[in-house]
Amino acid sequence: MARIVGVQTILQFAIDFTASLIVARLLSPHEIGAFSIALAAVVIAQTLRSAGVNMFLIAAPTLDEAKVRTALGLAMVASFTFAVVIFAAAPLIAAFYREPVIAHVLRIVCISYVLAPWQVLAHGLLTRALRFKPLMVATVGASAVSASIAVGLALNGWGSLAMAYGSLGGGVTLLAVMLAVRPPHFVFRPSLAQWRTVSGFTGWVLGASLLQQFGPRLNELFVGRALGIASAAFLDRAEMLPRMLWNYASPPVLSILGPLVAHELRSGIDAHSTILVRMRLFGCIFSPILIGIATQSAPMLIGLYGWQWQASIAPAPWLCVAAAITGQFVVLNASLNGLGQARALFLLGLTEQGARIAVLAMLSWTHIELVAMGAVVVAMIYAAAAIRVGARLKLFTVREALASLVPAVAICSVVGAAGVAIDMARGGGIPSHPIPAVLQAAAILAVVWIAAVAVFQRAVIVALWKLVRH
Repeated sequence: MARIVGVQTILQFAIDFTASLIVARLLSPHEIGAFSIALAAVVIAQTLRSAGVNMFLIAAPTLDEAKVRTALGLAMVASFTFAVVIFAAAPLIAAFYREPVIAHVLRIVCISYVLAPWQVLAHGLLTRALRFKPLMVATVGASAVSASIAVGLALNGWGSLAMAYGSLGGGVTLLAVMLAVRPPHFVFRPSLAQWRTVSGFTGWVLGASLLQQFGPRLNELFVGRALGIASAAFLDRAEMLPRMLWNYASPPVLSILGPLVAHELRSGIDAHSTILVRMRLFGCIFSPILIGIATQSAPMLIGLYGWQWQASIAPAPWLCVAAAITGQFVVLNASLNGLGQARALFLLGLTEQGARIAVLAMLSWTHIELVAMGAVVVAMIYAAAAIRVGARLKLFTVREALASLVPAVAICSVVGAAGVAIDMARGGGIPSHPIPAVLQAAAILAVVWIAAVAVFQRAVIVALWKLVRH
């Protein structure tokens, strides 16, 4: 199971990452910023269009045809309604940001909303059944089609619309493959017969999902309005460094963890006893990687995206540090989903995004580096809230949670010190050949990480070895 998701992640990363490099060099920061702001402007609809049914299908103790049809019906009502609203509001959103192309991007996005209900239904049922191989085929195929369309249109001067049509092409492919391998209980005809039963669960899920999706886009919305579309694009490109890790490296763990916890509960296994161990292992693996990226962010950005993105260098390390702080608690989020603790997950997200809005309200009119520094403050508030939520649910005590942080903090400190030493040894600044410099630094930091793990948390090496073998 983990191996299938791992293969999917590698293939998807290779496709999406290569396409993003090409598109970043073909399009201007303004064109990429316009596309990013268009998506950020409708992030609420992007989340609510699924009506939360994906998590319901995964976590529900039992499923019958009536519940599945109702789940599809709720998703259709939400998705189709938002498609109409966004189509009508597109000119107003474009006028607010003073960029006409945003209206065209949004109306292309509306088409994908028509496809969303059946995508969500198939994805939820396949995930519930732990059928990750068909999901891999669908996801990788969609990425390949999306990348091909985006690059082809960008080469022919389509600007922001190249990315919009690429996204739509990927969505069509995803639905086509999922329909070809559709799981048992899949239906085409909707119903609202059991809407009270289904919506009682999905309401909190929707709220939590909305906060999780809306939060990362707040930076672009605030900065795009206050400092301009180009500044939003520079901040978005800086965020790509930690985002690459979460989008491509963490899914082998997180995409399995939620349904796995739900499956453990249905099988009578006490999932609570494993959460703290999973949090510690995840923190020791991913947080140090983010710290290493933070120390090498300047040559990475220039080497990957070109010299036109120099303004992204200053905020990048701070955003990586913020992601490293929250990293250990991402496992808690996935576990809360699997445990059916949607209300707790919503309140945790509400705390984080409330802090984010307050910070952005104060800093978005200043400079994108200060905005990135504020993200570190938000991450610390989130970490404190996550520990409190876990303790209240008796998943662990505050002392246990703090003790579990110690190995990750120690490993991050060692990796960070090594990364700074590498930067100082080559004289600071940006190397004349950034990609070889990054590869050399990555090799050194990998050795340092292995040594630090062997000293502070040897169980990580054991867990990774078992994963490779099985």
